[in-house]
Amino acid sequence: IRRTANIILNMKKITIILTVAVLFLISCSQEKKLAQRFVEASQGAKVALFVPNMLIKNNLRDDTIPTELDTLSNDEKIAYLEKQIKVINKIDDTKFIDILYFSMGRELRAYGLDVEYWNTDSLPADTTRWIIDIPKIEVTEFVDYQRAATRFYDEVVYATVPVDVVNVATWFNLGDAFTTETAFVEQNYSNDFDGYFDVDANGKLYAKIFADSIDLDGFYRFATMLGKLYAGYCFDYLMNNYIDLNVAPEAADTVNRFRYDPYERYFFKTENDRLTPLK
Repeated sequence: IRRTANIILNMKKITIILTVAVLFLISCSQEKKLAQRFVEASQGAKVALFVPNMLIKNNLRDDTIPTELDTLSNDEKIAYLEKQIKVINKIDDTKFIDILYFSMGRELRAYGLDVEYWNTDSLPADTTRWIIDIPKIEVTEFVDYQRAATRFYDEVVYATVPVDVVNVATWFNLGDAFTTETAFVEQNYSNDFDGYFDVDANGKLYAKIFADSIDLDGFYRFATMLGKLYAGYCFDYLMNNYIDLNVAPEAADTVNRFRYDPYERYFFKTENDRLTPLK
């Protein structure tokens, strides 16, 4: 009797697992068909793309004067600290925004969209006219202290490595026939480091760290990358909202969202690599 009961329980578990698997496949199938329908319907849609006139810039570096430079005058100390700033006090707002705008426009065209201006007050967004408005871009430079670790005998030891970071936080107002929402994303431009631990002649452990540096030219190249990324994020955001509005409630996946690659023409899912809605 006990063995029969176990067989029945196992059969119920298998049935539940198969049911969940079938529902998952149905969900993916429904969502993908809707995503494909959105891509096809969006071809030739016109996009009014707006960007801000200037950046909001913050310097949050916490550099300090080394003890061996304590004898410097106040002016010399200020000059030393200013020299540590890599990007934030050198940015040409217009140049950065222009690079971002043109990169974003090129990428939107790769999605089959036309970027052009029209009076959005008299012609609101619909299926053939989209609005992508970037009202604010905030750029912040700071130092992030990361740790490299190794095991030395029975102890884990760390080396603290200062990493220069420029964070770009961007807000979007998005509109088409189905969506009028605000979303947000942030990306970091930072230097990479590598290194190793070794023991010197006296048996003392030391860390040898190699780090590249960030600079203004690299930050402008970063703007080009952001433009491409933002174009894809905006397209994907509107596509996923279309899916949400049309998919059966039991088949909706609001955690893992679809992304679309217009070059390879395939869909994939992501949890974090996307815009975050601001409700």
